Amino acid sequence: MRETSVRYLLQQFAAGKASTQEVEEMLALLQQATGEAELKKMVLEAKNEAEQHLTITEEEWGGMWNAIALATFRKPKVTLLTAGWARAAAVLLVVAGIGWFIRAKKNISQPVVAAKQQVLTHDVPPGGNKAVLTLADGSTIILDSANNGALAQQGGTKVLKIDAGQLSYKTGTAATGEVLYNTIATPRGGQYQVTLEDGTQVWLNAASSLRFPTVFVGNEREVQLTGEAYFEVAKNPGKPFHVKVNQMDVQVLGTHFNVMAYGNEPTAKTTLLEGRVTVTNKGQTQQLAPGQQAVLNNGTNGFTVRDVNTDLAVAWKNGLFRFRETNIREIMRQVERWYDVEVDFKAVGNDQDYTGIVPRTQNVSALLQMLQLTGTVHFTVEGKRITVQP
Repeated sequence: MRETSVRYLLQQFAAGKASTQEVEEMLALLQQATGEAELKKMVLEAKNEAEQHLTITEEEWGGMWNAIALATFRKPKVTLLTAGWARAAAVLLVVAGIGWFIRAKKNISQPVVAAKQQVLTHDVPPGGNKAVLTLADGSTIILDSANNGALAQQGGTKVLKIDAGQLSYKTGTAATGEVLYNTIATPRGGQYQVTLEDGTQVWLNAASSLRFPTVFVGNEREVQLTGEAYFEVAKNPGKPFHVKVNQMDVQVLGTHFNVMAYGNEPTAKTTLLEGRVTVTNKGQTQQLAPGQQAVLNNGTNGFTVRDVNTDLAVAWKNGLFRFRETNIREIMRQVERWYDVEVDFKAVGNDQDYTGIVPRTQNVSALLQMLQLTGTVHFTVEGKRITVQP
């Protein structure tokens, strides 16, 4: 049964008919092969059957085999796979034993030969664990260069760097006197994780900040966010947790959710993975169930609620760029934040959408070359500036 499924999916892929889900399923099945001989047998059987219905060159099948072999048997390495189906369907990037791909949404009446890979002569490394912590007295600590261990004492709370990219607050005594506030801020090209004194965990994306009390007092827990963060809020029914983002308030008791509210994005999005949240903005209130997203239009301040694939919202936390019919300008805003670059557009519109997955741990060339292979866009990298052209 598995061999039959693999042959069918390989044929769909080669013919340019495979959906995003079918590409993922194909790679998952291929990785179950017990050895290279079994894997090659599957591919060759698919090739023999497909040749009866498709015009596929030996070079194209050879490229498919090489990419699949790399995906299954080798250590992290980037391989680009193209064939006659590239523009009309998926373009596959094989990285670290898993299939990653990008495809452009384009209506074409017949298969078009993919554009040749254009090698980028310059490159930019990915972001990493970088942040600055501002203490209650205004002093700062550069977290990426700080040693693990105790960093500061804030009233009765100890500030600890527990590992690369991880900060933790531990309360030793009951809170008394003035409430002290700290702020953790990531630059472009940075990310960081912090565990608040109540056990709530927060992952900060690039170009973001979180202001929070070193210990929560009173009947509510409140933090202030700019940019993007993923929250796993510690349950405490008697003490609701509030995230303040501009004029928006996200209220929870204990749940997992993501808030994206960058100033240069047209919308702010709150995505719920587990539990329930209430989102309020200028008198409008929306309650979300798991799998829903509240979208706030920054121009009209109007809310819409929709069902979404939550994996898209938290892909950044899981080390991925993940797109689903995403236009090039939105993609490049993410590139600017994560790679700390400036992007210029030369006569490129918003009418081309892309779907795909690429690891954020790769240099920027991995993503840009995959986009180029769709034949719909081209890039030039000079230092920290990327130029986008049709």
